[in-house]
Amino acid sequence: MNVNVDRSSVAMGDDVYPHAETVDLPESSTIAEAVAYLRQRKFLAQIAGGRATWVLEVNGRPTAVVAQQWAEPKFITEPGERLGSLGTEVALMFKYRAQIDPDDLYDTLSQ
Repeated sequence: MNVNVDRSSVAMGDDVYPHAETVDLPESSTIAEAVAYLRQRKFLAQIAGGRATWVLEVNGRPTAVVAQQWAEPKFITEPGERLGSLGTEVALMFKYRAQIDPDDLYDTLSQ
């Protein structure tokens, strides 16, 4: 299935090329697998100092906090949810939250 992915820019120079793209993933893929795939492809910008924080929204719903300094994201919703269960249009948007404390952000979003 085609999944629309996008991310916020981290700096003015990061706007040179668009970030939005469409990736083809199996409908049976989970949200966690989709995030792992995008991280492996280095879809998210790496920040000097190693402390970038991102909120992943799936179809507009906050779903996870992804931090450059973490080995794995922390999910607010069920990470095993299958992409195919989200409808025919699936959008993953990573919103950059600068270098704020990802643990604090996760605690706020998961309440």
